[in-house]
Amino acid sequence: MSVFVVETYVIRAEKRAEFKPALEEFLEFKDNNADLFTGVKSWKLYKQEFGGIGGMYIEMWEYEDIAEMDRISTRIFSAEGMKKIQKGFHLLVEPATFSTSLWTQVA
Repeated sequence: MSVFVVETYVIRAEKRAEFKPALEEFLEFKDNNADLFTGVKSWKLYKQEFGGIGGMYIEMWEYEDIAEMDRISTRIFSAEGMKKIQKGFHLLVEPATFSTSLWTQVA
């Protein structure tokens, strides 16, 4: 059954204008480097509009299992282009709002 890596975060108020171009850079990198992302069953990004913390982003990466998650994540985040994207992304995020969870499917 699938496992999901779920990250939640809020973009710093003063960095919101930089978020969309950074997201577009990631999506272009993902499209142009599809071989790096082989094995990722799905990737989705949601924005919370109501309830909880308004404006929070919820990012979900789906993998077949934990072993695949480790192998694929290592491959993706070892790529030089992704290292650059990830470093820039963390400058946009309000650090106190960033969290990562691992969800496993029950039913």
